[in-house]
Amino acid sequence: MKKSIMVGRRALVVLAVAAAALTPMTLVGCGSSSADDAAAEQAGQAEPEATQAEPEAVQSEYAVSIDGTTLTTDYQGAPAVIVDYTFTNNSEKATSFAVACSPKVFQNGVQLETAITTDDLGNGYMAEIKPGASTTARLAYSLSDESDITVEVEELFSLDDALLAEATFSVA
Repeated sequence: MKKSIMVGRRALVVLAVAAAALTPMTLVGCGSSSADDAAAEQAGQAEPEATQAEPEAVQSEYAVSIDGTTLTTDYQGAPAVIVDYTFTNNSEKATSFAVACSPKVFQNGVQLETAITTDDLGNGYMAEIKPGASTTARLAYSLSDESDITVEVEELFSLDDALLAEATFSVA
């Protein structure tokens, strides 16, 4: 009996640590500023280098498209890119892009970190949407150089690592 209580407590501690680690990620992009307009005018639109890869008949409750990118700078003036996504909830319950999907951006084979910008990213990433509805989400990432970036989106909780969407963009 004592052993099962220890295992249960360990599992609870592991879940609490995981929740604490993921909580700060949900706050990215919550701010906005009126200085965004000037920064947005200076930022260029990065054109897609390759067309978006079509998922191979992925069975998913969610549909995602990667709509494009915008070059910008983070709050320290370092180069960053904003990726625009469209998320459609085809499940039977209301959910958000943040809860349902795991977007990742790679440059030179290395995953980029999220960036804090003064750009208005909206609330589409965190907004809960009902079944059948769609929303747009914008996320910012810190660039390491001017080489191409690859954007991948998969379900957050999935047993098969199948991609819902993938696209490559030039940031030069």
